[in-house]
Amino acid sequence: MPRSYQKVINRPTEERPSYMSRRIESVYSRNGDVRSSIPLPPYHAMNDPHLYEYFERRFGQIQTAARRKRPISAPSVASSTTRGKKKRTEDDVLYKIAIITADKKDAGTDAKVFLTVKGLRGKIPKTRLTKKAGSVRKNSKVAFRFSKGSTHLFKIRGPEIGDIKSIIIETDGIQKEQAWFLQEVEITNVKRKKSWSFVCNNWLSLHHGDQQTTRELFPNISSKTDYEIVTVTGDKNGASTSANVYVTIEGRTGVTPKLHLKDFTRTNFRQNSSDTFKIRTNCVGPMKKIKVEHDNTGLGAGWYLERVVITDLNHPKWKYYFPCGMWLARDEGDGAISRYLIGSKDPFAIRKDSKYKVTVYTGDKKGAGTDANVILSIFGENGESGEQKLDNSKNNFERNCKDEFLVKCPCLGRINRIRVGHDNTGFGPGWYLDKVSTSGVCVPSIMCMQ
Repeated sequence: MPRSYQKVINRPTEERPSYMSRRIESVYSRNGDVRSSIPLPPYHAMNDPHLYEYFERRFGQIQTAARRKRPISAPSVASSTTRGKKKRTEDDVLYKIAIITADKKDAGTDAKVFLTVKGLRGKIPKTRLTKKAGSVRKNSKVAFRFSKGSTHLFKIRGPEIGDIKSIIIETDGIQKEQAWFLQEVEITNVKRKKSWSFVCNNWLSLHHGDQQTTRELFPNISSKTDYEIVTVTGDKNGASTSANVYVTIEGRTGVTPKLHLKDFTRTNFRQNSSDTFKIRTNCVGPMKKIKVEHDNTGLGAGWYLERVVITDLNHPKWKYYFPCGMWLARDEGDGAISRYLIGSKDPFAIRKDSKYKVTVYTGDKKGAGTDANVILSIFGENGESGEQKLDNSKNNFERNCKDEFLVKCPCLGRINRIRVGHDNTGFGPGWYLDKVSTSGVCVPSIMCMQ
C-alpha cells in the first residue's frame, strides 16, 4: 500500500480531511479485516464515455458538456443542423389569423377549433387555433374559449402559399353547449402585407342551422354589394302569407346573414303576385343555394312560393333563379316552413326533386316501439331536405319491425348524415331505434342502437 494512503488510514478520524468530491472505497479480506482503501475519481453520468457512446449509437449525435472537442477544421453536425433549421425558418411566412365570433346568445365555444389554409402555391395543414397563456397554460384541463362578440388573434408560421383560395375551419364540439357562431375570419400574410377576409355568419354545431361542424370558406371579392331579391307567390287558394319572410344566400365566397324581406310601403307576398326587395349586405360571389323561411306568425301564415330570383346588382351576370313550387306551411304539404333552393342560370328552370327510400329499423327491446310522430332530415352537399314526417297507412315503429318510407326533396348530392327524432307525443313515446338506411343514392346504412 502506498505510504500516502497508509497515512490517511492510520490518521485519527477527526484529523482526516473531508473529501467532498470523491468517496473512499474499502476493500475487505475474507475475515472482514480492512486490507486497503483507495479513493475513486469523481463520477458524473454525462462524463461517462460508455454511456455517451451508447446514446450516440442509439439516438444519433447529441450535445453534452463532456463531448470531446472537434478539430476546428472538422464539420459540426449540430451546426449544420442549426443552419438547416435557420434556412427553413427563413423560408416560412408569418400569418396573422383573426377569428371573429358573433355577438349573439350562446355564440361562444370552448371546443377545439382547427384551420386549414389552401393557396395557389400550396397549403398550410390543419392547425389547432389556441393560446398558451394564463390559466390555459397552467392547467391543461382549462379549455381556450372563443367568447361571444370577441376577436381573437393567432399567429402561425407556414410556407409561402401565394394567394389564398379557400380555408376550412372546423370544431370537434358535439355537445349543444359547444355550438359556435362564427362571424368572420381574416388572414394576413405579414411578409406580403396582404389580407383576405372570409365571411361565415353561420353556426358550427350539430344542434343549430344545417348541423355542420366543418365549413369551407372563400375570400370575399368585395366587402359589400346590393342584391335585388324577387319573390313570386303562386296562384293557389290561400297562397299568400302574413308571416315574416327571411332569405339566406350562400355563394362560393361566403354566406349572408338571415335577410328580412319587408317593404313597409305595401302588402307583401299576396297570391299570384311578385315582390321586389333591395338589400345591401356582404358579397358571397356566384350564388349556389338559398334558404327561404318564415316564422309562421299572423293569420294565414302558410305560403305557396313559386320561385325566387336574385341578382347581384354590382355583378349583373350573377343572376340566379331558384324554383320552389311548394308550400311553406304547417298545415299544407309536408308541414315544413323552410326550404333550401338550388340556384340555376336558366330562367325556365324547374325544381328537380329526388326520391329517397328510407328504411327504419326499430330495435328488439322491451318497450322499443313508439306512438310519437317521427321526423327525419337528410343533409347533403347541396343542402337539406327539411323536416320530413315519416308516416304511411301502416302502424309504424313497432318493436323489432322494419318500416319503409318515400321522401321527396331536392337533389341533395352526396349525403353526409341524417337527423331523426320525434315529438314525444302519444302513449309510450319512448323509442329504441336500431338503424336507418336510405336508397336511391349511394348512402351507407346509419347505425343508431339508441
